[in-house]
Amino acid sequence: MSFEITVADFKDKFDRGQFTYGTTIPAVRDKDIEESISEALLIINSDLYPSDNDNLIGKKALLYLSAHYLELMIRQDDGGGQADFAQSSRSVGSVSESLSIPQWMQDGAYSFFIATSYGVMFLNISKPYLDGAAYCIIGGTNY
Repeated sequence: MSFEITVADFKDKFDRGQFTYGTTIPAVRDKDIEESISEALLIINSDLYPSDNDNLIGKKALLYLSAHYLELMIRQDDGGGQADFAQSSRSVGSVSESLSIPQWMQDGAYSFFIATSYGVMFLNISKPYLDGAAYCIIGGTNY
């Protein structure tokens, strides 16, 4: 099964000032949103999510994954292409902060998504569908 989102869907979801939309840089252009959606579509497995009437869960995951890619693109442009990694602790003067990131998010391919809060939301939506289920059934075979 496949699902799609549009630029209008993206702007509707993220309409509380998370991104500044416009037609000129540094504002986020429709072209930037389209690019982030196309990058997200490259890696999302649409068959992973349950099918409901409007594919709401899959669309929501795709929206957050697209926002993740858009945020990474903005950071890359602002930072001159330098990689941005998740922060585990920081301190300024006498104030320090540490973040506790679940181990499963830090392992393997998941660590890419913890660089932005949108990536973490994508993981939280997707996690129930990424884990396998095992069931024990009492019974036997007849030869």
